[in-house]
Amino acid sequence: MSDKKKQSFFWVSYSDLMTSLFFIMLLLFVLASGGMYLDKEATEEQLRKIEEIQEAVKQLPTQYFEEDKENHRWTLKKEFSPAFKEREANIYALNDTAKLVEVGNSLIEVIKKLNYLKETSKYKDMNISYLVVIEGMASRDKYYDNDGLSYRRALSLYYLWKKNGISFEQSQCEVQISGSGIRGIRPYNTDYYNAVKQGDPDADSKFNLLEEKKNQCIIIQIIPKISSI
Repeated sequence: MSDKKKQSFFWVSYSDLMTSLFFIMLLLFVLASGGMYLDKEATEEQLRKIEEIQEAVKQLPTQYFEEDKENHRWTLKKEFSPAFKEREANIYALNDTAKLVEVGNSLIEVIKKLNYLKETSKYKDMNISYLVVIEGMASRDKYYDNDGLSYRRALSLYYLWKKNGISFEQSQCEVQISGSGIRGIRPYNTDYYNAVKQGDPDADSKFNLLEEKKNQCIIIQIIPKISSI
């Protein structure tokens, strides 16, 4: 075979090889792009489900709860939030225990609806559970045991509900009883606490004793726990 024919054969083979490689790379690109698109769709669908669950948790009875938009949570309305006496945790000393029992029963109804929702085919594979947080609080003063006091306030509400047949555990719901003392996000006397957070040198002048006493209260929240998406 002449050198000219050998050279011609080489370039034809090389051209075929490059064409084949081009189509292989094109195929891999298409497959990768398709996979990324499917992954993106799956992620968006998972996000939608999570947002729907979070929205469902917000459907607390507005008769008893109101939305705290600034802190992204729902809290008991003032007329239903137990107003403890200073340095007291005895919930039976309050006059509104019947209202608190109403609140507990309304929460059980919400949990039942959420449990029904999580068993539907759309959410069943997400393995959803719920956490009810009962958080006691105390007002800012010189009392040495505000942490323990706030916890005992939350515990007293839990026992009040249990005594009246309100059991979240039987509704397949975990309960967390906590006391934040004088820490955490305060529902009352917010002008003072915002000023402290911003380092305002005149923060103390914004302290309102009557508003601060309202922080002797309890915060209740329902939090969804999603273990698989």
